[in-house]
Amino acid sequence: MEKEINAGIIGLGKMGILHTGILNSLEGVKVTAIADKESIIKKIFGNVLPSVRKYESYKKMLDEEDLDIVFITTPTSLHVEMAEECIDRGINFFVEKPLGTSREECKTLIFKTEGKSVTNMVGYCKHFVDTFSKAKELIDGGNLGKPVYLTSYMYVSQQFSKGSGWRYKKEASGGGVLSILATHLVDVLLWFFGDVTSVDGHIKPYYSKEVEDFVHSYLMFKNGLEGYMDASWSVRNYRLPQINIEVQFEKGMLVVTEDYVKYFSDVNSKFNILYKQDLYKGVEVDIGGAEYTREDKYFVDCVKNHKPAELDIFYAYKVQCVIDAIYDSANKKGSVEIM
Repeated sequence: MEKEINAGIIGLGKMGILHTGILNSLEGVKVTAIADKESIIKKIFGNVLPSVRKYESYKKMLDEEDLDIVFITTPTSLHVEMAEECIDRGINFFVEKPLGTSREECKTLIFKTEGKSVTNMVGYCKHFVDTFSKAKELIDGGNLGKPVYLTSYMYVSQQFSKGSGWRYKKEASGGGVLSILATHLVDVLLWFFGDVTSVDGHIKPYYSKEVEDFVHSYLMFKNGLEGYMDASWSVRNYRLPQINIEVQFEKGMLVVTEDYVKYFSDVNSKFNILYKQDLYKGVEVDIGGAEYTREDKYFVDCVKNHKPAELDIFYAYKVQCVIDAIYDSANKKGSVEIM
């Protein structure tokens, strides 16, 4: 009989609660321990799952519990420190995006993993969204030819006054809308088109004091593609975060959002459109979106079968390098190359 996977959760905010619900719904997985400094949160959580052991110190939880996996869903500034503690104990770990507050911080974590057989993953969940997966398939299929130029944005109507909490404090978050939200857009562009070689970035705070509310960057890719990305959490009429990517190819064009994929081929001079309901594949439980269930199942499968996850800390470091380069470019008011 296959051993049950014991999971621990560090941080009981929205994402910690979401992953707890999903993991407890998966066959052969059980959340056995949680760690959070807020006693009221642990108390409320304990009323729902009384058998789960509760800790104020995450290090004590790691020391005392027999955990197979740990999910780190805390403010960004704590990610690397907590991941290093998991590595020291040989515990497989999942970190919510982004990996850290800077590429230098993330680099220390990568060095720490040398010679260690610890499965790890970072929560870039858009890889598990049906429409983005289909777009990746179409791009890799080659029928549209080489990508030539892209326009992209990620918007949500969230911030229209001074914010409170760790997301709006640069020391805790690493940055504003780019680091917290648009890291998803940077991830998808890297996934679709490979390495970025240079950026020309611009950021603007307006409602926030320490972090940016608007970001715009021109990107140049190793494969010759170029174009721009734009992001803000202070744009009206976007109730939910929305990604839109439009790409011109040698032999056609493609537009992808979370709701649909639309593409045009010069071969048949015809637009094709596939909606998310056309592509949807069911999941055991849907808490906040099917992509979260799929990413958790994927990570658990990697752990069970002792195989590396594709979205590991090495991949997340590449995303972090692009984010940092955009900040560097904005500060220097000029383009920055990514080595």
